[in-house]
Amino acid sequence: MFEKLNCLAAPWEPYVNFTSLTRLDLGYNGFSSSIPVWLLNITSLQYLYLGNNYLSVFLPAIAKLTSLRALDLSGNLFHRGFMPTALSNLCKLQSLLLSGTSINHSLVNLEVAFSGCLEFSLEELDLGSTQLGGSMRADWLGNMKNLKYLYLSENSLHGSVPDSLFNLSLLQVLDLSDNNLNGSIPEGLRQLKSLAYLHLSGNSLSLSEVHLANLSSLKYLYISYNTLILMESHDWTPPFQLITLGMGFCQVAPRPHFPVWLQTQKDLYYLDLTNTGIKDTIPNWLPSSLRLLLLSNNEITGEVPQYLPNLIAMELSNNSFSGRLPPGIPNTMPNLRLLELSRNNLSGTVPLSICQIKYLEILGLFQNNLAGELPSCWKSSSLLRVLDVSNNKLQGGIPDSLCNLQRLQSLHLSHNSFSGQVPFCLRRCTSLITLDLEHNKLIGNIPDRSKESLLHLKTLSLSSNAFNGSIPQFSHLPSLRILDLSNSNLSGTIPRSFGNFRAMKLFIQSNYYGTDNWDDHMMLFIKGREFEYHSSLLTFVTTIDLSNNGLSGYIPEELANLHELRNLNLSWNHLIGEIPNNISSMQQLEILDLSRNNLSGAIPSGLADLNFLDHLNLSYNNLSGRIPTGNQLQTLNDPSIYAGNPNLCGPPLSKICTDDVSEGNEGEPNEDAESRIETIWLYAGITLGFITGFWTVFGTLLLHRRWRIAYFRAADSMYDSLCTVIVVNTARLKTKVFRRSRDN
Repeated sequence: MFEKLNCLAAPWEPYVNFTSLTRLDLGYNGFSSSIPVWLLNITSLQYLYLGNNYLSVFLPAIAKLTSLRALDLSGNLFHRGFMPTALSNLCKLQSLLLSGTSINHSLVNLEVAFSGCLEFSLEELDLGSTQLGGSMRADWLGNMKNLKYLYLSENSLHGSVPDSLFNLSLLQVLDLSDNNLNGSIPEGLRQLKSLAYLHLSGNSLSLSEVHLANLSSLKYLYISYNTLILMESHDWTPPFQLITLGMGFCQVAPRPHFPVWLQTQKDLYYLDLTNTGIKDTIPNWLPSSLRLLLLSNNEITGEVPQYLPNLIAMELSNNSFSGRLPPGIPNTMPNLRLLELSRNNLSGTVPLSICQIKYLEILGLFQNNLAGELPSCWKSSSLLRVLDVSNNKLQGGIPDSLCNLQRLQSLHLSHNSFSGQVPFCLRRCTSLITLDLEHNKLIGNIPDRSKESLLHLKTLSLSSNAFNGSIPQFSHLPSLRILDLSNSNLSGTIPRSFGNFRAMKLFIQSNYYGTDNWDDHMMLFIKGREFEYHSSLLTFVTTIDLSNNGLSGYIPEELANLHELRNLNLSWNHLIGEIPNNISSMQQLEILDLSRNNLSGAIPSGLADLNFLDHLNLSYNNLSGRIPTGNQLQTLNDPSIYAGNPNLCGPPLSKICTDDVSEGNEGEPNEDAESRIETIWLYAGITLGFITGFWTVFGTLLLHRRWRIAYFRAADSMYDSLCTVIVVNTARLKTKVFRRSRDN
């Protein structure tokens, strides 16, 4: 009996009789702290699935479900350091899934939790991605004699693999991938004659045919992404028939050729020999059963093979293949969905037959020597999602038939010699995420896009072409994150509506590409250099590059609305006016280049509030005044940032601001310092004597009225004379100080 319940919306639950329930699936139900207690009183339960909820506290009451055979607690949020000791007495438990929880213990410390009944009952144990650390040498694992499936992947285990692990003679699946294990695998591995699945990727282990000698049941072998070396003698015949072999980023020793023993693998479905140092041609004995062939990043020569009729994906990029694209691929490999031949030495033209590959989704021909025109044979029935023919020698116009590719997500035609205008009909490619047409010979106006089209477009690069006219209103593209119109002969002003780019205003958590099995790329000019960005980094890039055009007018204040913009390059134009004061609102800005314009006025002090700014160029404008200081600006101390602005002053420039000079002179010792001190003491003494004498006489005058009258008449006369002397001497002193400051 199997029940899948939505326990968040079922008010009738307490009234239902579940006494005979044996299997209950509560996965993905959004439990945040606990589950209804009454559910844990169903003593008949044998299979309980609580995976992928938000449980933070382990439920000890689960240990009372003594009939349990399978328990799934994976993907929950148990408190860091959770220890499943309460489960050790579930004597019938065969499957325990804890992957994705925060156990965060040393593997050795789990011995108590997995002693007792579990030591004899468990057949499946999944501790993958549980933040386990410490040494792999946990002998208690070797005591679980009935264990058939063991997953310890994606942890921080280190050291060598212990011999005790190979006491598990019934083991069928062993996954130790993505840890920090090193050394040679013990030869005891050969004792696991039932082993069908071995995953050792992501470690630093060594392996030879000796370890695999008796593994007659082995079907899936993954040893990729290691410093692992597979040694094999020339005449070795393995005892197994693999379905999957992943050896990417390993050394194939002792010769840089295709492993000869692969000839014996007649059922091979998946073969990954990426970056294994192979210097060879593709042999004609590869099994016809192959569906996925991954051979990128080697030094393989010869022509592209076309004799694998069941192939779905062929990844041969970054090799030395030569010759022409085989025109017969639609017939010889009719099921092909991915054809990746980038970074090779292919020549000739793109054959018309390429459009006839019925199921083709990804076509990568980047960086070859292909010439001629791109064929105009694309049909609306095509499944093509990625077309990359950039960095070739293609010419002619962009075919209008590309507009038929309604599933197209990524179109790269850059770094060729395409001419003519950009087809306006590309607006019909409503699934486009990337449109890359840079470095061609395209002319005319850049076509504007209707508000109903290209709603998913994230990257638009039209740089280094020969367009004319002004910049269109692109602000209705809600997903746009990268806009590169640099070096494109554009004129007019920067549209104020650019401040409305939604994906540059708001933080939107999403993957950069929705294209599976494809690592998209873009060449972006950043910090004065051109870099190639791939999907993993493009996710975090937001940029507007309008540099090296003929743009005029002011920098729109609306650009400050782009709170998520990281790179703004407006250099080499004819922009005038001041840098907007509200630029401090662009809190994510990392790169700002406004050089080689006609900007004037002071540099806004708000630049100092941009905490992520690490590249600034304001050179060769007409800026004036003091350079702001403080916060992040203190780290940008290269004077070239401000070169070509003769009216700027202050650090990091050597030019001192005028008010700094005045303040500096007042604080410096000079030849008049002593006389000024004497003058101060003179007037202080006069004032003190006046006060003392005044109160001495005043006390007497309080007692004699006649004396008071005579005295105050005399005092008035003396006061007038004294004030005259003080005023005259003070004026002379100020004149003297001013003349000396001016001379200095």
